Amino acid sequence: MRIHMWTADAAGSGWYRGHLVGMSLAWLGHQVTIGVRLPEDWEQLDAVVGCRVAIPGASKAWRQMKTAGVRLVLDLDDDYFHLDPANTQARATWSPGLQAALTKNIQIADVVTCCSEPLAAVLREHHDDVRVIGNGLPAQYLGTPRDYNPEVLRVGWAGSASTLTELPIAARALNRIAEYPRPALVRLVGITPQQAMAAGLRGGRVGALGWVPDQNHYLQAVGDFDVWVAPYRDIPFNRAKFATKALEAGFLGTPLIASDIGPYRHAVDHGVTGFLVRREHEWGRYLKRLADDPNLRQSMGMAARARASGSILQALNQQWEKALRPTLRPPPVSAAQEAAA
Repeated sequence: MRIHMWTADAAGSGWYRGHLVGMSLAWLGHQVTIGVRLPEDWEQLDAVVGCRVAIPGASKAWRQMKTAGVRLVLDLDDDYFHLDPANTQARATWSPGLQAALTKNIQIADVVTCCSEPLAAVLREHHDDVRVIGNGLPAQYLGTPRDYNPEVLRVGWAGSASTLTELPIAARALNRIAEYPRPALVRLVGITPQQAMAAGLRGGRVGALGWVPDQNHYLQAVGDFDVWVAPYRDIPFNRAKFATKALEAGFLGTPLIASDIGPYRHAVDHGVTGFLVRREHEWGRYLKRLADDPNLRQSMGMAARARASGSILQALNQQWEKALRPTLRPPPVSAAQEAAA
């Protein structure tokens, strides 16, 4: 098949739901192009995976491709129908008009794909063929070497300006671990020092790297974490997410401390691959346990890697291929055939 992965951006969403998927489909022998623009000869495409198609120009092209007989797969990895009330920028962008356009484009699609079952439940209100395909990473990251007993412990958080509202949940514990007698540093990837201070992080042993646009460089940056924290509020928008931080931490062999909300409750084996936090004081408690015990960090990191091995791209590309291939239906049975039967 000739397939185009029509990404909405070049950031994490475009990488996981576009570039990596396209690369894995090419391994199966398909001719794949990837980008935020459609090929000029899009009429020759067999299928297009469109990520969050909603703006007017993209919606018009979506309708044109439908008319031309191109198979359309609309993919979402966030719940744009239940936005985070604290994310004023997203709420301003995703106006009722844009949400209505997204709904129409979902209905036009041949298949809808998404990253989680809670998100699928929302999308099934608009389409009767919604398939859940999780995120994955190349198997090579499972082999990244790491030192489980470094001289200086690095405790990390990764996010962006849009997820900055989650960071204060663990800010107190991160400030305390940065002052711990055992040498420890707190490293924040994806936000500026000013944003870190606004979220309640302070001290000379707290550093913010800022936004890392290249995903390979991003994985190198978070690969330095010895312990990873992933705080999230228990709101509908977060419950529909894929547990990407658990996936990344698992591939890199890093124990994860995460909020005990839906996606991470299913992705983290509490006490085995990491810890799940239900009450605020547990952030500090679990951080101290991992800071004090390199053997525990190693056992959890190795268990997390074993679990993550089921999410290599080679385990997911056939699910994408099935979504992209038209379903073969048997020919209608004639009245004569029914009588003969």
